[in-house]
Amino acid sequence: MAKFCTKCGKELVDGKCLDCGKESPKKEVVETKKGFDFNECVNNYIEALKGMFTKPIDTVKKFSKAKYFTLGMIALIISCIVTGIFIYCLLNEITGSLGVLSLAIPTGDLPFMRVFLYGVLFSVVQYAVLGFMIYLLAAKLFKDNIDIKSCFALVGVCSIFTTVTTLVGLICIYLSMTVMLIVLVLASLLNLLYLYHGLVEVTKVDKNRIAYVLVGAQAVASFIVLYVLPKLLS
Repeated sequence: MAKFCTKCGKELVDGKCLDCGKESPKKEVVETKKGFDFNECVNNYIEALKGMFTKPIDTVKKFSKAKYFTLGMIALIISCIVTGIFIYCLLNEITGSLGVLSLAIPTGDLPFMRVFLYGVLFSVVQYAVLGFMIYLLAAKLFKDNIDIKSCFALVGVCSIFTTVTTLVGLICIYLSMTVMLIVLVLASLLNLLYLYHGLVEVTKVDKNRIAYVLVGAQAVASFIVLYVLPKLLS
């Protein structure tokens, strides 16, 4: 009389169940959730800061990835804050110079918080529109599969260079306005160059069309910041 396994119900062979007798390898699944690592972010920022002045193209290529989106956003926030301070100091110095020449404009009366917040707002809008337009032109117009996080990571890592040059320009305000303008112009040209190479690295858009993505994104961002936003705030 055949006997059957009490576990699976299959027929026993020589008193043993062939299926239940086999030991299935145990697979241990370990799920880890990686949260925000402050130290890692600081180290990455310092690495990117050094790299933007030693190996800028390699640095842009490395940090223009979706996984560095948080780093890019932090870099953008720092850049916006520095820009706000720069705009206040610049306007305050210009106002002071006009006051000394005409004796009609009081010096040192610019409201810091208002000017600072306006500077931060304009800078935030500039970066936000730039990142979004890069994504829109590359992904939608030229059918690339670039992630929007990569776009903002690219804009963010390039903003680190802008932050440093803006700080240099801030110092130059009190030394020489001419030197300040030269520094800012050269910094803007280099920033465009780094953005261009970053787009070449992170997108699959034809290299002959990369310039259209960059110029188009910059044009829209500049138009909104210089024309649309002032009208909305007036």
